[in-house]
Amino acid sequence: MLPPHVAVGAACAMEVPPSVVLLVLAFVATCCAVDITTRRIPNFLSVPVILGGVLLNAMRFGAPGFVSSLLGVLLVVAFLIAPFSFGGIGGGDVKMMAGVGALVGPYLALASLGMGMAIGGVMMVVHLARLGRLRDKLDATARMIWTALTTLSFAPLRVPAADTSAAVTLPYSVPLGLGTMTILGLALRG
Repeated sequence: MLPPHVAVGAACAMEVPPSVVLLVLAFVATCCAVDITTRRIPNFLSVPVILGGVLLNAMRFGAPGFVSSLLGVLLVVAFLIAPFSFGGIGGGDVKMMAGVGALVGPYLALASLGMGMAIGGVMMVVHLARLGRLRDKLDATARMIWTALTTLSFAPLRVPAADTSAAVTLPYSVPLGLGTMTILGLALRG
């Protein structure tokens, strides 16, 4: 029988030991705190968690745990590589979520990622509306997408460098962390 986080099916995927949930929550909270204060998530935080998560699951569940953990890392990276390559999120955010994937496997990692992206979208819309810049950003985004489609080029989708005073940025670890905390909270309840 496969361990709960490896088994096929969403209901089984929601079973995570409380000790792993606490580890993930501590990791995500630390990453968010560091990102808010320094606007970076250093490798010394994320790389040991990625490697430790894979090792922990391999030791606990054998080959299926190793595969599940590795799949959690790879799927998160696959989903975030495009936003990272276009400058929409930082490498630290990718590595933070890869650490989550290593610890909880693919199902909860992807659910956390989806929830975090939804929270991030809402946070940015509220922030832009508060600044009175929502309409301008929506217009600029529509022009960017239209230009990319009509020129058949990804170049217009690149996010400009955030060092200008007009840039509106958000430490994306925060919504991703909130999404992870929400999903893990639901997993513990269920």
